[in-house]
Amino acid sequence: MKRICLLLSVLLVLFTLASCQPSAPAESSVEPQPAASSEEPAPVESAEPSETVESSEEPIQPESSEEKPVSEAPSEEPSEEPSEEPSEEPSQEPVQESSAEDPDEPKVIPEFISNFISFKAVNTASRATDATSVRLTAVNAEPGYGGVILYTYEYGSKISGSSLNGYTVFAYAYNPEHFVYEYTKTYEGSLPKSISIPEDGFLVAAHQDQTEMLQKLKDADPASPVYVHGVQPCQDLRYTIKKASGITVDGSFSESEWKNYKIDDIDYTNPVWSYAQFEKDNYYAKASYYEAYDENYVYLCVVVTSPYHYCPVTQDNANSMWQYECIQVKVSSESPDSDYILEHYDHVIDGKANEDGIVRAYGFAVNDEGDTCYYENSPKNKVFGGKVACTRDDENQLTVYEVAIPFEEYGLKPKKGMKIGVTFSINSTNADDVSKGVWKNITYRDGGGVIGRNDWAKMPVITLG
Repeated sequence: MKRICLLLSVLLVLFTLASCQPSAPAESSVEPQPAASSEEPAPVESAEPSETVESSEEPIQPESSEEKPVSEAPSEEPSEEPSEEPSEEPSQEPVQESSAEDPDEPKVIPEFISNFISFKAVNTASRATDATSVRLTAVNAEPGYGGVILYTYEYGSKISGSSLNGYTVFAYAYNPEHFVYEYTKTYEGSLPKSISIPEDGFLVAAHQDQTEMLQKLKDADPASPVYVHGVQPCQDLRYTIKKASGITVDGSFSESEWKNYKIDDIDYTNPVWSYAQFEKDNYYAKASYYEAYDENYVYLCVVVTSPYHYCPVTQDNANSMWQYECIQVKVSSESPDSDYILEHYDHVIDGKANEDGIVRAYGFAVNDEGDTCYYENSPKNKVFGGKVACTRDDENQLTVYEVAIPFEEYGLKPKKGMKIGVTFSINSTNADDVSKGVWKNITYRDGGGVIGRNDWAKMPVITLG
Protein backbone atom coordinates (compact mmCIF):
# COMPACT_ATOMS: atom_id res chain seq x y z
CA MET A 1 0.00 0.00 0.00
CA LYS A 2 2.81 2.36 0.87
CA ARG A 3 4.43 1.57 -2.45
CA ILE A 4 1.26 2.40 -4.27
CA CYS A 5 0.98 5.78 -2.47
CA LEU A 6 4.62 6.60 -3.16
CA LEU A 7 4.14 5.79 -6.83
CA LEU A 8 1.05 8.00 -7.03
CA SER A 9 2.97 10.88 -5.42
CA VAL A 10 5.81 10.58 -7.90
CA LEU A 11 3.39 10.55 -10.80
CA LEU A 12 1.63 13.64 -9.44
CA VAL A 13 4.90 15.55 -9.19
CA LEU A 14 5.93 14.58 -12.70
CA PHE A 15 2.55 15.67 -14.07
CA THR A 16 2.78 19.01 -12.32
CA LEU A 17 6.28 19.71 -13.66
CA ALA A 18 5.20 18.75 -17.14
CA SER A 19 2.28 21.18 -17.12
CA CYS A 20 4.50 24.13 -15.98
CA GLN A 21 7.11 23.78 -18.77
CA PRO A 22 6.02 25.59 -22.04
CA SER A 23 6.31 23.67 -25.23
CA ALA A 24 8.49 25.00 -28.07
CA PRO A 25 5.57 26.43 -30.04
CA ALA A 26 4.28 28.22 -26.96
CA GLU A 27 7.66 29.91 -26.38
CA SER A 28 7.60 31.26 -29.94
CA SER A 29 4.08 32.66 -29.61
CA VAL A 30 4.81 34.81 -26.57
CA GLU A 31 8.01 36.40 -27.87
CA PRO A 32 7.48 40.22 -27.68
CA GLN A 33 6.13 41.66 -30.93
CA PRO A 34 6.71 45.28 -31.99
CA ALA A 35 3.59 47.43 -32.05
CA ALA A 36 2.20 48.32 -35.45
CA SER A 37 3.23 51.96 -34.97
CA SER A 38 6.88 50.96 -34.44
CA GLU A 39 7.20 48.93 -37.62
CA GLU A 40 7.26 52.26 -39.57
CA PRO A 41 8.22 55.76 -38.45
CA ALA A 42 5.42 57.29 -36.39
CA PRO A 43 3.25 59.61 -38.52
CA VAL A 44 3.66 63.32 -37.89
CA GLU A 45 0.03 63.62 -36.87
CA SER A 46 0.64 61.38 -33.86
CA ALA A 47 3.13 63.78 -32.27
CA GLU A 48 3.90 67.32 -33.51
CA PRO A 49 7.43 67.78 -32.06
CA SER A 50 10.16 65.88 -33.88
CA GLU A 51 11.62 64.89 -30.52
CA THR A 52 8.42 63.02 -29.77
CA VAL A 53 8.81 61.01 -32.96
CA GLU A 54 12.39 60.19 -32.04
CA SER A 55 11.32 59.02 -28.61
CA SER A 56 9.08 56.42 -30.29
CA GLU A 57 12.02 54.52 -31.80
CA GLU A 58 11.84 52.00 -28.97
CA PRO A 59 9.14 49.36 -29.59
CA ILE A 60 6.00 50.22 -27.66
CA GLN A 61 4.91 47.28 -25.58
CA PRO A 62 1.28 46.47 -26.21
CA GLU A 63 0.63 45.65 -22.60
CA SER A 64 2.67 48.23 -20.72
CA SER A 65 1.36 48.10 -17.22
CA GLU A 66 1.71 51.76 -16.08
CA GLU A 67 3.10 54.17 -18.69
CA LYS A 68 0.88 55.45 -21.48
CA PRO A 69 2.21 55.33 -25.04
CA VAL A 70 3.54 58.64 -26.31
CA SER A 71 1.14 58.44 -29.25
CA GLU A 72 -1.74 58.65 -26.82
CA ALA A 73 -0.66 62.01 -25.46
CA PRO A 74 0.84 64.20 -28.19
CA SER A 75 2.08 67.56 -26.96
CA GLU A 76 0.04 70.61 -28.09
CA GLU A 77 3.11 72.87 -27.83
CA PRO A 78 6.55 72.03 -29.31
CA SER A 79 8.77 70.72 -26.56
CA GLU A 80 12.31 69.41 -26.37
CA GLU A 81 11.26 66.61 -24.05
CA PRO A 82 7.68 65.44 -24.56
CA SER A 83 5.76 64.88 -21.41
CA GLU A 84 4.98 61.31 -20.49
CA GLU A 85 1.48 62.35 -19.46
CA PRO A 86 -0.70 65.09 -20.90
CA SER A 87 -0.46 68.21 -18.82
CA GLU A 88 -3.63 69.56 -17.21
CA GLU A 89 -2.00 72.82 -16.11
CA PRO A 90 -4.10 75.77 -17.38
CA SER A 91 -0.89 77.80 -17.59
CA GLN A 92 -0.07 76.01 -20.85
CA GLU A 93 -2.81 78.14 -22.45
CA PRO A 94 -2.08 81.65 -21.12
CA VAL A 95 -4.56 83.40 -23.43
CA GLN A 96 -7.45 81.34 -22.18
CA GLU A 97 -6.30 81.72 -18.61
CA SER A 98 -6.12 85.50 -18.99
CA SER A 99 -9.54 85.78 -20.58
CA ALA A 100 -11.04 83.60 -17.89
CA GLU A 101 -9.57 85.67 -15.08
CA ASP A 102 -10.00 89.11 -16.69
CA PRO A 103 -13.04 89.60 -18.95
CA ASP A 104 -12.01 93.18 -19.72
CA GLU A 105 -10.08 94.05 -22.86
CA PRO A 106 -6.30 93.91 -22.52
CA LYS A 107 -4.67 97.24 -21.77
CA VAL A 108 -2.77 98.06 -24.92
CA ILE A 109 -1.45 101.54 -25.72
CA PRO A 110 -3.03 102.55 -29.07
CA GLU A 111 -0.88 103.41 -32.06
CA PHE A 112 -0.27 107.02 -33.05
CA ILE A 113 -1.99 108.46 -36.09
CA SER A 114 -0.57 111.07 -38.49
CA ASN A 115 -2.17 114.01 -36.66
CA PHE A 116 -0.23 115.92 -34.02
CA ILE A 117 0.03 119.27 -32.29
CA SER A 118 3.16 121.36 -32.00
CA PHE A 119 4.41 124.17 -29.78
CA LYS A 120 6.65 126.22 -32.01
CA ALA A 121 6.45 128.26 -35.21
CA VAL A 122 5.31 125.98 -38.01
CA ASN A 123 7.31 125.50 -41.19
CA THR A 124 8.09 122.71 -43.61
CA ALA A 125 10.68 121.29 -41.19
CA SER A 126 8.09 120.62 -38.47
CA ARG A 127 7.61 116.94 -37.68
CA ALA A 128 5.38 114.88 -35.40
CA THR A 129 8.49 113.40 -33.78
CA ASP A 130 9.98 116.77 -32.79
CA ALA A 131 10.66 117.42 -29.12
CA THR A 132 8.08 120.21 -29.31
CA SER A 133 5.38 118.02 -30.89
CA VAL A 134 2.76 115.80 -29.28
CA ARG A 135 1.46 112.85 -31.29
CA LEU A 136 -2.21 111.87 -31.21
CA THR A 137 -3.92 108.48 -31.14
CA ALA A 138 -7.39 109.73 -32.15
CA VAL A 139 -9.50 112.77 -33.01
CA ASN A 140 -13.00 113.28 -31.59
CA ALA A 141 -13.18 109.66 -30.40
CA GLU A 142 -14.58 108.19 -27.20
CA PRO A 143 -11.77 107.98 -24.64
CA GLY A 144 -10.29 104.56 -24.00
CA TYR A 145 -7.16 103.25 -22.35
CA GLY A 146 -3.86 104.95 -23.18
CA GLY A 147 -5.09 107.63 -25.57
CA VAL A 148 -3.88 111.07 -26.59
CA ILE A 149 -7.07 112.49 -28.08
CA LEU A 150 -7.95 115.83 -29.69
CA TYR A 151 -11.48 117.17 -29.22
CA THR A 152 -12.89 119.94 -31.45
CA TYR A 153 -16.32 121.46 -32.05
CA GLU A 154 -17.21 118.43 -34.21
CA TYR A 155 -17.34 116.27 -31.09
CA GLY A 156 -19.79 118.60 -29.38
CA SER A 157 -19.80 121.34 -26.77
CA LYS A 158 -18.49 119.24 -23.86
CA ILE A 159 -17.20 115.86 -22.81
CA SER A 160 -18.06 113.86 -19.70
CA GLY A 161 -15.43 113.96 -16.98
CA SER A 162 -16.32 110.43 -15.84
CA SER A 163 -15.37 109.06 -19.27
CA LEU A 164 -11.87 110.51 -18.84
CA ASN A 165 -10.79 108.42 -15.86
CA GLY A 166 -6.99 108.39 -15.75
CA TYR A 167 -6.69 111.34 -18.14
CA THR A 168 -5.30 114.86 -17.85
CA VAL A 169 -7.05 117.38 -20.09
CA PHE A 170 -5.51 120.52 -21.58
CA ALA A 171 -7.63 123.33 -23.04
CA TYR A 172 -6.53 125.70 -25.82
CA ALA A 173 -8.38 128.67 -27.33
CA TYR A 174 -7.74 131.01 -30.24
CA ASN A 175 -6.25 134.40 -29.35
CA PRO A 176 -7.31 136.85 -32.11
CA GLU A 177 -4.77 139.43 -30.93
CA HIS A 178 -1.87 137.01 -31.43
CA PHE A 179 -3.51 135.10 -34.33
CA VAL A 180 -2.73 131.71 -32.77
CA TYR A 181 -4.16 129.08 -30.45
CA GLU A 182 -2.87 129.32 -26.88
CA TYR A 183 -3.04 127.30 -23.68
CA THR A 184 -5.83 128.27 -21.26
CA LYS A 185 -6.34 125.57 -18.62
CA THR A 186 -5.45 122.10 -17.30
CA TYR A 187 -7.88 119.60 -15.75
CA GLU A 188 -6.29 116.81 -13.73
CA GLY A 189 -6.90 114.68 -10.68
CA SER A 190 -10.58 114.74 -9.78
CA LEU A 191 -12.19 115.92 -13.02
CA PRO A 192 -15.42 117.94 -13.10
CA LYS A 193 -18.67 116.32 -14.19
CA SER A 194 -18.20 117.75 -17.67
CA ILE A 195 -15.48 119.69 -19.47
CA SER A 196 -16.42 122.29 -22.06
CA ILE A 197 -14.73 122.20 -25.44
CA PRO A 198 -13.74 125.80 -26.24
CA GLU A 199 -16.08 127.27 -28.83
CA ASP A 200 -13.07 128.55 -30.73
CA GLY A 201 -10.43 126.09 -29.67
CA PHE A 202 -9.91 122.48 -28.67
CA LEU A 203 -9.03 120.03 -25.90
CA VAL A 204 -6.21 117.50 -25.74
CA ALA A 205 -6.76 114.58 -23.34
CA ALA A 206 -3.72 112.47 -22.45
CA HIS A 207 -3.91 109.24 -20.47
CA GLN A 208 -1.61 108.80 -17.49
CA ASP A 209 0.16 105.83 -19.15
CA GLN A 210 1.08 107.97 -22.16
CA THR A 211 3.95 109.24 -20.05
CA GLU A 212 6.07 110.85 -22.79
CA MET A 213 3.26 112.76 -24.50
CA LEU A 214 1.69 113.73 -21.18
CA GLN A 215 4.99 115.14 -19.96
CA LYS A 216 5.44 117.11 -23.19
CA LEU A 217 2.03 118.69 -22.69
CA LYS A 218 2.87 119.60 -19.11
CA ASP A 219 6.29 120.98 -20.02
CA ALA A 220 5.09 123.15 -22.91
CA ASP A 221 5.52 126.89 -22.42
CA PRO A 222 2.03 128.28 -21.63
CA ALA A 223 2.82 131.31 -23.77
CA SER A 224 3.78 129.21 -26.79
CA PRO A 225 1.52 129.19 -29.86
CA VAL A 226 -0.14 125.82 -30.44
CA TYR A 227 -0.72 124.39 -33.90
CA VAL A 228 -2.98 121.50 -34.86
CA HIS A 229 -1.89 119.39 -37.83
CA GLY A 230 -4.37 117.64 -40.10
CA VAL A 231 -7.49 118.88 -38.30
CA GLN A 232 -9.48 122.11 -38.70
CA PRO A 233 -10.47 123.37 -35.23
CA CYS A 234 -12.21 126.48 -36.63
CA GLN A 235 -15.87 125.80 -37.39
CA ASP A 236 -16.36 129.03 -39.36
CA LEU A 237 -14.34 128.01 -42.44
CA ARG A 238 -17.29 126.63 -44.41
CA TYR A 239 -18.94 128.62 -47.16
CA THR A 240 -21.68 128.07 -49.72
CA ILE A 241 -21.16 129.82 -53.04
CA LYS A 242 -23.83 130.75 -55.58
CA LYS A 243 -24.11 129.91 -59.23
CA ALA A 244 -22.73 132.78 -61.30
CA SER A 245 -24.39 134.91 -63.92
CA GLY A 246 -22.87 137.76 -65.90
CA ILE A 247 -19.29 137.55 -64.57
CA THR A 248 -16.54 138.79 -66.87
CA VAL A 249 -12.91 138.15 -65.98
CA ASP A 250 -11.30 141.43 -67.04
CA GLY A 251 -9.64 142.85 -63.91
CA SER A 252 -12.14 145.68 -63.74
CA PHE A 253 -13.99 145.23 -60.48
CA SER A 254 -17.65 146.21 -60.43
CA GLU A 255 -19.68 146.08 -57.25
CA SER A 256 -22.84 145.39 -59.21
CA GLU A 257 -21.15 142.49 -60.97
CA TRP A 258 -19.86 140.77 -57.79
CA LYS A 259 -22.09 141.93 -54.95
CA ASN A 260 -24.22 138.74 -54.95
CA TYR A 261 -21.15 136.57 -54.54
CA LYS A 262 -19.38 138.19 -51.62
CA ILE A 263 -17.90 135.81 -49.07
CA ASP A 264 -16.07 137.96 -46.54
CA ASP A 265 -14.14 141.08 -45.61
CA ILE A 266 -10.54 140.59 -44.62
CA ASP A 267 -8.87 142.69 -41.95
CA TYR A 268 -7.05 142.10 -38.70
CA THR A 269 -10.31 142.08 -36.71
CA ASN A 270 -11.71 139.12 -38.67
CA PRO A 271 -10.87 136.09 -36.47
CA VAL A 272 -10.56 133.57 -39.30
CA TRP A 273 -7.71 135.55 -40.91
CA SER A 274 -4.18 135.77 -39.59
CA TYR A 275 -1.91 138.81 -39.71
CA ALA A 276 0.75 137.05 -37.66
CA GLN A 277 3.56 138.08 -40.04
CA PHE A 278 2.78 141.81 -39.73
CA GLU A 279 4.18 144.18 -37.12
CA LYS A 280 1.73 144.65 -34.29
CA ASP A 281 -0.73 147.50 -34.95
CA ASN A 282 0.62 147.97 -38.47
CA TYR A 283 -1.92 145.87 -40.36
CA TYR A 284 -1.99 148.13 -43.39
CA ALA A 285 -3.51 145.73 -45.95
CA LYS A 286 -7.13 144.60 -46.11
CA ALA A 287 -9.38 143.02 -48.72
CA SER A 288 -12.80 141.79 -49.77
CA TYR A 289 -13.33 138.62 -51.70
CA TYR A 290 -15.99 136.91 -53.76
CA GLU A 291 -16.57 133.39 -55.04
CA ALA A 292 -19.05 131.84 -57.47
CA TYR A 293 -19.28 129.03 -60.01
CA ASP A 294 -20.98 127.96 -63.21
CA GLU A 295 -20.92 124.81 -65.32
CA ASN A 296 -17.33 125.52 -66.42
CA TYR A 297 -15.46 127.46 -63.76
CA VAL A 298 -15.06 128.31 -60.11
CA TYR A 299 -14.59 132.09 -59.91
CA LEU A 300 -12.51 134.00 -57.40
CA CYS A 301 -12.24 137.78 -57.08
CA VAL A 302 -9.96 139.37 -54.45
CA VAL A 303 -9.86 143.15 -54.10
CA VAL A 304 -6.90 144.30 -51.96
CA THR A 305 -6.51 147.73 -50.46
CA SER A 306 -2.86 148.52 -49.67
CA PRO A 307 -0.58 151.55 -49.93
CA TYR A 308 2.12 149.31 -51.35
CA HIS A 309 2.49 147.19 -54.45
CA TYR A 310 5.78 145.60 -55.46
CA CYS A 311 6.03 142.71 -57.92
CA PRO A 312 9.16 142.77 -60.14
CA VAL A 313 8.41 139.57 -62.09
CA THR A 314 7.55 138.69 -65.68
CA GLN A 315 5.61 135.80 -67.12
CA ASP A 316 8.92 134.00 -67.70
CA ASN A 317 9.67 133.86 -63.96
CA ALA A 318 6.12 134.09 -62.68
CA ASN A 319 6.58 131.22 -60.24
CA SER A 320 8.83 133.49 -58.13
CA MET A 321 6.00 135.93 -57.40
CA TRP A 322 5.46 134.42 -53.93
CA GLN A 323 8.32 136.64 -52.73
CA TYR A 324 6.37 139.79 -53.61
CA GLU A 325 2.79 141.07 -53.75
CA CYS A 326 0.37 138.61 -55.33
CA ILE A 327 -2.20 136.01 -54.38
CA GLN A 328 -1.40 132.31 -54.05
CA VAL A 329 -4.38 130.02 -54.60
CA LYS A 330 -5.00 126.34 -53.85
CA VAL A 331 -7.97 124.39 -55.18
CA SER A 332 -8.90 120.85 -54.12
CA SER A 333 -11.34 118.68 -56.04
CA GLU A 334 -11.90 116.77 -52.80
CA SER A 335 -13.52 118.47 -49.83
CA PRO A 336 -10.93 119.43 -47.18
CA ASP A 337 -12.94 117.45 -44.63
CA SER A 338 -13.11 114.33 -46.83
CA ASP A 339 -11.41 111.09 -45.85
CA TYR A 340 -9.01 111.53 -48.76
CA ILE A 341 -7.68 114.92 -47.66
CA LEU A 342 -7.66 114.00 -43.96
CA GLU A 343 -5.49 111.01 -44.87
CA HIS A 344 -3.21 112.93 -47.24
CA TYR A 345 -3.27 116.39 -45.65
CA ASP A 346 0.46 116.64 -45.02
CA HIS A 347 2.10 118.04 -48.13
CA VAL A 348 5.52 117.87 -46.44
CA ILE A 349 5.67 114.09 -46.01
CA ASP A 350 2.81 112.92 -48.24
CA GLY A 351 2.66 114.31 -51.76
CA LYS A 352 -0.14 112.04 -52.99
CA ALA A 353 -2.86 114.72 -53.23
CA ASN A 354 -0.49 116.87 -55.27
CA GLU A 355 0.72 113.97 -57.42
CA ASP A 356 -2.85 112.84 -58.09
CA GLY A 357 -3.80 116.36 -59.19
CA ILE A 358 -6.41 116.58 -56.42
CA VAL A 359 -4.83 119.72 -54.92
CA ARG A 360 -3.29 122.24 -57.29
CA ALA A 361 -1.39 125.46 -56.70
CA TYR A 362 -1.68 128.69 -58.62
CA GLY A 363 -0.16 132.16 -58.45
CA PHE A 364 -1.68 135.38 -59.84
CA ALA A 365 -0.18 138.85 -59.90
CA VAL A 366 0.04 142.16 -61.66
CA ASN A 367 3.68 143.12 -62.10
CA ASP A 368 5.29 146.54 -61.85
CA GLU A 369 4.64 147.11 -65.57
CA GLY A 370 0.93 146.44 -65.17
CA ASP A 371 1.02 143.02 -66.85
CA THR A 372 -0.91 140.04 -65.54
CA CYS A 373 1.36 137.14 -64.61
CA TYR A 374 0.34 133.68 -63.48
CA TYR A 375 1.47 130.10 -63.03
CA GLU A 376 0.11 126.67 -62.22
CA ASN A 377 2.15 124.19 -60.22
CA SER A 378 0.81 120.66 -60.51
CA PRO A 379 2.39 117.42 -61.76
CA LYS A 380 -0.77 116.94 -63.82
CA ASN A 381 -0.69 120.31 -65.57
CA LYS A 382 1.95 123.03 -65.78
CA VAL A 383 0.02 125.43 -68.03
CA PHE A 384 -2.91 127.33 -66.57
CA GLY A 385 -5.96 126.72 -68.73
CA GLY A 386 -8.37 129.12 -67.08
CA LYS A 387 -8.92 132.87 -67.18
CA VAL A 388 -7.14 135.58 -65.22
CA ALA A 389 -6.89 139.36 -65.19
CA CYS A 390 -5.09 141.41 -62.52
CA THR A 391 -4.86 145.21 -62.27
CA ARG A 392 -3.30 147.79 -59.97
CA ASP A 393 -4.74 151.26 -59.25
CA ASP A 394 -2.05 153.16 -57.35
CA GLU A 395 -4.17 156.27 -56.95
CA ASN A 396 -6.90 154.38 -55.11
CA GLN A 397 -4.44 151.85 -53.64
CA LEU A 398 -6.48 148.95 -55.10
CA THR A 399 -5.24 145.68 -56.58
CA VAL A 400 -7.84 143.49 -58.27
CA TYR A 401 -7.39 139.77 -58.92
CA GLU A 402 -10.07 138.07 -61.04
CA VAL A 403 -9.67 134.36 -61.76
CA ALA A 404 -11.68 131.54 -63.35
CA ILE A 405 -10.34 128.03 -62.70
CA PRO A 406 -11.79 125.30 -64.97
CA PHE A 407 -13.58 122.30 -63.46
CA GLU A 408 -12.65 120.31 -66.55
CA GLU A 409 -9.02 120.39 -65.48
CA TYR A 410 -10.00 118.28 -62.45
CA GLY A 411 -12.39 116.04 -64.35
CA LEU A 412 -15.34 117.49 -62.43
CA LYS A 413 -18.87 118.22 -63.52
CA PRO A 414 -20.13 120.75 -60.96
CA LYS A 415 -23.51 120.21 -59.39
CA LYS A 416 -25.40 121.64 -56.47
CA GLY A 417 -24.24 120.27 -53.13
CA MET A 418 -20.76 119.31 -54.37
CA LYS A 419 -17.96 120.16 -51.93
CA ILE A 420 -14.51 121.32 -52.95
CA GLY A 421 -11.71 123.31 -51.34
CA VAL A 422 -10.65 126.84 -52.32
CA THR A 423 -8.11 128.84 -50.36
CA PHE A 424 -5.68 131.67 -50.94
CA SER A 425 -3.14 133.93 -49.29
CA ILE A 426 -2.60 137.63 -49.93
CA ASN A 427 1.13 138.11 -50.20
CA SER A 428 1.90 141.66 -49.06
CA THR A 429 5.68 141.81 -49.07
CA ASN A 430 6.70 145.26 -50.26
CA ALA A 431 10.07 146.54 -51.45
CA ASP A 432 11.23 147.54 -47.97
CA ASP A 433 10.30 144.12 -46.59
CA VAL A 434 12.24 142.36 -49.34
CA SER A 435 15.39 144.36 -48.53
CA LYS A 436 15.05 143.21 -44.89
CA GLY A 437 14.34 139.59 -45.77
CA VAL A 438 10.81 139.82 -44.33
CA TRP A 439 7.74 138.13 -45.81
CA LYS A 440 4.20 139.28 -45.04
CA ASN A 441 1.24 137.11 -45.91
CA ILE A 442 -2.39 137.38 -44.90
CA THR A 443 -3.75 133.86 -44.58
CA TYR A 444 -6.50 131.79 -43.12
CA ARG A 445 -5.50 130.37 -39.74
CA ASP A 446 -2.37 128.20 -39.68
CA GLY A 447 -1.53 129.17 -43.25
CA GLY A 448 -4.85 128.09 -44.71
CA GLY A 449 -3.21 125.29 -46.70
CA VAL A 450 -0.98 127.76 -48.57
CA ILE A 451 1.67 129.18 -46.24
CA GLY A 452 3.80 127.39 -43.65
CA ARG A 453 3.36 123.64 -43.70
CA ASN A 454 0.72 123.66 -46.47
CA ASP A 455 -1.73 121.68 -44.33
CA TRP A 456 -4.58 120.97 -46.76
CA ALA A 457 -7.02 120.15 -43.97
CA LYS A 458 -6.94 123.92 -43.22
CA MET A 459 -8.54 124.87 -46.53
CA PRO A 460 -12.11 126.18 -46.29
CA VAL A 461 -14.87 123.77 -47.30
CA ILE A 462 -16.74 125.27 -50.27
CA THR A 463 -20.22 123.92 -51.06
CA LEU A 464 -21.74 124.64 -54.46
CA GLY A 465 -25.16 126.14 -53.80
